[in-house]
Amino acid sequence: MAEQVWKRRILTPLQFLLSLALFAEAAIVLGLAAFPAIKLVVWAQGLPLAGNLHVLALGIALGAAYFVFGITLMVLLPIARWVTFAQGTPVGTFTYVSWEGWRWASYNALTLFLRFSFVNWVRLTPFLPAYHSLMGMRIGARVQINTAVVADQNLITIGDDTVIGGDVTLVAHVAERGRLYAAPVVIGRNVTVGLMAVIFPGCVIGDGAVLAAGSVLSKGTRVGAGEIWSGVPARKVGRRHGARPS
Repeated sequence: MAEQVWKRRILTPLQFLLSLALFAEAAIVLGLAAFPAIKLVVWAQGLPLAGNLHVLALGIALGAAYFVFGITLMVLLPIARWVTFAQGTPVGTFTYVSWEGWRWASYNALTLFLRFSFVNWVRLTPFLPAYHSLMGMRIGARVQINTAVVADQNLITIGDDTVIGGDVTLVAHVAERGRLYAAPVVIGRNVTVGLMAVIFPGCVIGDGAVLAAGSVLSKGTRVGAGEIWSGVPARKVGRRHGARPS
């Protein structure tokens, strides 16, 4: 009873204050990322051109400034996670109102900055794996990522030649009964994760496996090498031709 009273009195005001802190963090990071973009527009505005040529130059500069902002943001966010003492999501079970909870919230907020402003322009490009690597993901060569919905990168490992399909949800945390649970996710080499599949914390996917489109891999699930899984929740439905059992 005493704990419930404490939550009613403290939790909502504390969430309000932490939200304001995250807003301030976002304003600083986004403002820094916007600085070189704004400088580019100011430079274009001062070009010795007249009439429609000046308008055209300014329009091109505005378009280029957006991409300058996005690339700058991808460089700044990995730095910000160290400056804000939120290097990554911690492993284990913890409450929202805790140092671990703050680390989880602050770290993943950084990724949200990119998700809602620029990430769709770098899906299926080398920029996105590089960014996730800087955020702590252990990622192999030639990995293709076609989704914006990735969180807890420091707890995710992806092997060589794996394809993460469009709009996959790849997270290493869940909220359960008022607490957060986080565990590493390991995806092997040459794995195919289909369109809009969901992978939860603690999952291990073996080399050469396939997770079908729209499937949901429940937390802690282990998929063997070469296996094909499908459904909600996902279940083994077959094996890839020529794949050897793990």
